[in-house]
Amino acid sequence: MYTKRNKTISKKFIFWPKNIGYLLIFWAVIQTLSYQYLELKWITLQWIPVAIIGLLSLIVFSLKNIRIQKHRSETDMLWNTIIRTSTTWASFLQNSFAIQAEIYQELKNRHQAWLLVLQNQLNSQQENETICLKTELEPLISQNEIDYICNQKNSAKQLMALQSHRIKELFDQGIIDNNQHLTLLGHLADYYELQLRCEKKNQHSDNSLLATISLILIQLFIILLPFGLINAFQKIKSDYVLFTIPLCMLLSVFFIFTEQQAQKNQKVTPVSF
Repeated sequence: MYTKRNKTISKKFIFWPKNIGYLLIFWAVIQTLSYQYLELKWITLQWIPVAIIGLLSLIVFSLKNIRIQKHRSETDMLWNTIIRTSTTWASFLQNSFAIQAEIYQELKNRHQAWLLVLQNQLNSQQENETICLKTELEPLISQNEIDYICNQKNSAKQLMALQSHRIKELFDQGIIDNNQHLTLLGHLADYYELQLRCEKKNQHSDNSLLATISLILIQLFIILLPFGLINAFQKIKSDYVLFTIPLCMLLSVFFIFTEQQAQKNQKVTPVSF
């Protein structure tokens, strides 16, 4: 069960952004110990070009996170609109349609299932999240529907199609009239449009050119940083070269913390319907 969330940008490179901090420590330890104890004195670079690349990396990295936060804010606004209108839709369905309680509950539960699936698709998709989601869906929709949407690329879209098909059945059976049929289909069209807008914002924040440039610059900075620090410290005193490791560890904490906060803030709020 997944949406087409593009991660091809990350897969084009050797490592993923969330591992940058740990790789920086590992790389710094190798280079520092090689210089200090293996007498590889040639592994140094001038500090100024390394610092310039580091400054560019920091600027682009910050701009990328600001851009992500902007898109996430827009996605949250759309998501809050979906939640608010869903509550109104449930009340409208109950009070304006002369339908049996079982049918009302069925339509409401399927809409609730759509909200859960859409929330899952907008958030980072993990295998354990999918298993947990299936458990949450079991009280809401049939097992056949769960199995069906689990085999589709966009599960939320398929749930919306199932809801539309069920409304068409109610119309064919004479349970709702033509005006009610068109009204419900109009609501579904509005929800689907909101879903598309959420997915577009969510995908754009992950796949921007700025994110690609940021990742390239950070990777280049990580490769060159130990060489520049070693050169700078050895000019002061040869024993100070070992300070390269703790300094790289401090920088790695920055990368790790920033990426964790970005991942945490990318999740939409839980469903309340």
